Amino acid sequence: MASRARTRCAALFVLGALALAACGSSAARTGALDTTSDSKNPTCRTHQIVMPSQDYTGGNDANTLAVLAMMKYYTAKGTVPFCDAKPATAQDTAWSRLYTNLTKP
Repeated sequence: MASRARTRCAALFVLGALALAACGSSAARTGALDTTSDSKNPTCRTHQIVMPSQDYTGGNDANTLAVLAMMKYYTAKGTVPFCDAKPATAQDTAWSRLYTNLTKP
C-alpha cells in the first residue's frame, strides 16, 4: 500500500510540474532589441523575436541607455523593409508601438 501511495504521489507531482512548465512557456518572452542581425545587411531588417523588456517599458525603472539605443535604431531603420519581405510580427509591432509612444509630443 505504501509504495502504491508513493507512486500516486510521484505521478501527481510530475503532472503538476508539467502543468506549471506548460503555463510558463506560453507567456510572451521579453528581452532586448536585436540589432546585431541587421548589421549583416543594412538595406533591410530582421524580425524581432521577443517583446520589449522592462528595460524599455519600465518608466522610471527603464534602462535609459537601452531606450536611447532602441530609439536610435528605429529612427534609422524603422521604415526599412524586412529582409524576408513578410509583414511585421506581434513582436515587431510591439517595438514599433513603443517607439511611437516614446516619440509622441
